[in-house]
Amino acid sequence: MDKKRDFEIYQGLHRQMRSRTDLEHKNNVIQTRILKLSSAQSQNFYWIIGSTLINSGLFEKSLVPLKRAIIINPQNSKAHVDLISALLKLNKENEAFSSMKKALSLSPTAYNLQSFLVKTLEEQQKLHEIDSFCQEIANMIKDTESIPLFYYGIAESLVRCNHHLQALGCYKKAIEMKTKKDSHYHYQYAMALYHEGLFEEAIEQFEHVKRLDLGNKRACNNIAFMYYCLGRVEKALEKYEVLIKDGLVECATYSNVILVLHHLDKDEEVINMYKDLFLPFIQGNHSLLNMIYNEELRQAQLKLQSDIDEETRGFYEKKLKGINLVLSFLN
Repeated sequence: MDKKRDFEIYQGLHRQMRSRTDLEHKNNVIQTRILKLSSAQSQNFYWIIGSTLINSGLFEKSLVPLKRAIIINPQNSKAHVDLISALLKLNKENEAFSSMKKALSLSPTAYNLQSFLVKTLEEQQKLHEIDSFCQEIANMIKDTESIPLFYYGIAESLVRCNHHLQALGCYKKAIEMKTKKDSHYHYQYAMALYHEGLFEEAIEQFEHVKRLDLGNKRACNNIAFMYYCLGRVEKALEKYEVLIKDGLVECATYSNVILVLHHLDKDEEVINMYKDLFLPFIQGNHSLLNMIYNEELRQAQLKLQSDIDEETRGFYEKKLKGINLVLSFLN
């Protein structure tokens, strides 16, 4: 008997029949024979069986094969995700969250598990529990070097879902616990602070980036922009002039200078000089620049719709006009 050939035949039959719930008995026979022919494939195959049952809405039946897949390989993150999904569908929340904690303690850097945790807590309206949830998982992680990576991954997943406020605590934990300082950690933390309007704190983190990564263009440019966001427009212009002199120009430097100059009511001739310097940066960066200034536009509009004093309103009205000017150059 050619076991390899028989395995391939049965595997092909299973692929054809696994979505047919009316052929459950035949599927069970085929699955049993596949497992006997290739025990090395049992981990993936148990996961495939469980995943197929979930897709057919048979959540209760999916639990056994998924748990078997996890027993064989406790770090099978796909099987963990499917098992937790099935448990939630069966309203077994306590078991689901217990499984989630165990899965992340075993695979703390698994991107799909980190994202799944954030989305699950969001759907269950438990995102406010993210800090205590992460602390429990961190306490379960045996490899202490993985703990800052775990916190950083959770923070990144939160940011991707636009939960910048919740991400702040995770970024801070990651920075505090990482033995070797990482400029990227500080940069991402600074960006989350910026999105929450915490501009002074963002400057502090961007300064950390500069110390760890000398001449980091993005950090230097963002410090100048943070001063503009704080309403310290003259200071922002000074910072940009130094950046240009030192050759630390990036794709949004000149467009931000235009924003600042427009805010200071500089004449059209001066603005056009910087426009000419900005135009070469549009090609190759058009999508990024569009995204940056459309997001700034959205944030400024939201600020103007909120309860703010007249001085702040005046600042954002001028900022809005400047953003529209830059967008007119892009479009």
